[in-house]
Amino acid sequence: MKKKKKTLLWKLEREKNVSPSYVFGTMHVRDQRAFKYKELVENKILECDAFAAEMNLEEVDQMFMAESMDLPEGQTLSSVLKPKIYEKTDKIFQKVVGVPLSYFERSQPLLISNIITERLLSSDMPLSLDATLYQFAVQNEKITLGIESFQEQVEILGKISLDFQIRSLNWMAKNFKQFRKLLMKMTTDYETSDIQKLYKSTKKQAKGLRKVLLYNRNQLMAQRIADMAREQSIFVAIGAGHLGGQKGVLRLLKLQGFKLRPVLLDQRQ
Repeated sequence: MKKKKKTLLWKLEREKNVSPSYVFGTMHVRDQRAFKYKELVENKILECDAFAAEMNLEEVDQMFMAESMDLPEGQTLSSVLKPKIYEKTDKIFQKVVGVPLSYFERSQPLLISNIITERLLSSDMPLSLDATLYQFAVQNEKITLGIESFQEQVEILGKISLDFQIRSLNWMAKNFKQFRKLLMKMTTDYETSDIQKLYKSTKKQAKGLRKVLLYNRNQLMAQRIADMAREQSIFVAIGAGHLGGQKGVLRLLKLQGFKLRPVLLDQRQ
């Protein structure tokens, strides 16, 4: 990828003399490294009329979300995981999270993977990067929007089969050192603003669910971002893994007739 295009922030233009919009790739982490360009990004948010995250955080029903991550009635982690895998996962969970896996016996494997992933990364900041930017927009009285609705995101989670979740957790338990290494690599790729590498990592993780988790969502996001940007200047913050690639949001926005210009974060342009 050309150095000038190694950036997480893109200016979105359609017509002359119309205020531009911006698309920024985020990570749902509290690691200080992800906040490297926070000040510049906040300045761009102030230039826009509205702010859109992947989901409007005001819509989130935490209790409903927690319940949706439970296993079906009558099932537990110890019943759906093979004994050796459960034992390995329990050791990892205790080491990384600090409590026995039995505390989350009714939780889906996806939640266990997510908790381990979050804890492996540093927790330097009180909120994740995407939530921090959302709060900044609220504090500065920007219109706040969601690219996807809370219900749509819950439905997407519902399409991740239990079998897929079990296989993913099995792989992580058996290859934990490799898993940690891949996670650290993604964080480095984010720090260096390499959206193409982030896209490849996201695609690799999605495996057989690329259409559900990535391609279909990219199409929906691009269409909704285009519609929003035609109405007002908007700052869009979505997961960085959605930006790159032939089926990525940036290319899809170009097909919608927008001009995309990289904003070079390091040079403050």
